[in-house]
Amino acid sequence: MPALVTNKFRMFNARQFRESFDEDYGMTTFANTVAGDTYLESNMYLFIGGVQNWANVAGAAAADSDTTPPSPTDDVSNTYFSHWKDMIAAKKVVSTDVTHCIPRYNWANNTPYYAYDNTEPGMLAQSFYVMTDEFNIYKCLANNNTSGNSLAKPTGQTTALVTPGSDGYKWKYMYTISAASALKFVTTNYIPVQQVRFSNVVMASATQENTLQRDVENGAVDGAINIYRKTANGTVGGLEYLIFETNTLDNGFGGAYAHTTVSVRIHSTAAATDDVYVGSDIFFTSGDAEGSGGTITDYDSTTKVITFAPALATAPAQGDNFQIAPRLQILGDGSGANCRSNGTNASGLTDIVTIAAGSGYTNAVINVLANTSWNLDDAKVVAAIEPKGGHGFDSVEELGGFNIMVNVRLENDESGEFTVANDFRKIGLISHPNAANTTDGSDLGTPAVISLGDQALRLTLQSFSGAAYVADDLVTGAESGATGRVVDWASGTSKLRITQVTKGANSTVGWDTTPGSFQGNEALTIAGAGTTANTSVVEGPDLKQYTGDILYVENRSPISRASDQIEDVKLIINF
Repeated sequence: MPALVTNKFRMFNARQFRESFDEDYGMTTFANTVAGDTYLESNMYLFIGGVQNWANVAGAAAADSDTTPPSPTDDVSNTYFSHWKDMIAAKKVVSTDVTHCIPRYNWANNTPYYAYDNTEPGMLAQSFYVMTDEFNIYKCLANNNTSGNSLAKPTGQTTALVTPGSDGYKWKYMYTISAASALKFVTTNYIPVQQVRFSNVVMASATQENTLQRDVENGAVDGAINIYRKTANGTVGGLEYLIFETNTLDNGFGGAYAHTTVSVRIHSTAAATDDVYVGSDIFFTSGDAEGSGGTITDYDSTTKVITFAPALATAPAQGDNFQIAPRLQILGDGSGANCRSNGTNASGLTDIVTIAAGSGYTNAVINVLANTSWNLDDAKVVAAIEPKGGHGFDSVEELGGFNIMVNVRLENDESGEFTVANDFRKIGLISHPNAANTTDGSDLGTPAVISLGDQALRLTLQSFSGAAYVADDLVTGAESGATGRVVDWASGTSKLRITQVTKGANSTVGWDTTPGSFQGNEALTIAGAGTTANTSVVEGPDLKQYTGDILYVENRSPISRASDQIEDVKLIINF
């Protein structure tokens, strides 16, 4: 049976994930207050791990290496256990570290862009919006009917349509990326996107950029029709064709005519056949009646007088410019939309001018009407129905923001929690881990709330002798038989941090009260080296292993850090 998971489903999941970072720990529902249960705890953590060269990891494929990391696999062994064992450190992700994001398309001169099309299922995969060098985002609404090249950069931050040049492109200003957001979230391939207006009409924050976007969101009209696409020009030449007239009133006549609100005299060389213009529209483009017009109901070829309806508010005058063109009839479920046609007798219908956008439309059919005895009705026009709420009401949904970017800044050694003496190859997200008792490794049974978590096993050593520990060395406990890989060694504090810990076969309980774990006051050895030391204190990870959920994992080539280094770790999560 044919079925479809829509983009709405992807958007729903992306929004739920993004909103989870705004939810406060400790909120309770009425139903579970008595039990003391909490929900909506926002304790997501970014973690780093993987100290070993990919080629040396147990079970590595022949092609795995630090230059070609293996693809992560979503099996129980990895998702539930291995990533925890590889973990070095974790940092809490806060709301300001997360945004919806969309593919980046820079505006470039002499480049074609796709025009918004409400009937195109693959539109979100097209470059139908751009970012300019001012970090303004514009949606392409029209591209000259032919996907021609854009020759004029869109500018301005108005709520009206932007028509920067004569290339036929029409744009909608959507929003501006602030300098802070650009620094944090703009990448080579992605840019941030947001909706600033909440359901209570309150902005996310009152920055200049947010205020501009709020104006766009508030100015959007649900069901408006601002753009019409001509899909067929209609027949030109021959005995029957679309008739267009562009001229001035009374042109070629010796005296003035008493024009009224329902009749005008056009020009002396107008058509010599009665009623040839009946059914078409007359539209005035200058003078007191500029911007108004009506449908022609009568034409006298002798006097060149046209009668039309409905009546104008103000009568035109001699010398006013006018255009006669086929009438465009809009049939749909909204109201208030109005448009007129442009063209020539040599080219047929060439363009549609929006007079009023109207509102409430979810569908519309456009009929091209004129005197059928003289005009063929083979010109075709379609209306571009706007997304729910109107263009600019919800940039996240309109531009396909079902990707989430997480950007966590790692500053120096993060108070000693993040190593600068070793590299890492794995980055991921953990949702809702519990806090651990670092003395005995027990689960404290409460969600973790710390900002930084050291996930290595920390051994304080005594009676140290021999060469210093080297990153990635395999350390073995002489009594427990437990092993682990060296993350780093601080000789000044006699602290050794290890990861990838595996318990030994010894039945004596270790630091965490389980058999085979590293023990206090046991000798440590390194295979093939003369380094020896005894443990005095063993401390476990800050986050309880195997609690919460590993939501995302990314394998990378090794990333080395330094004590004076600040870096932004960016994750792109596609829904």
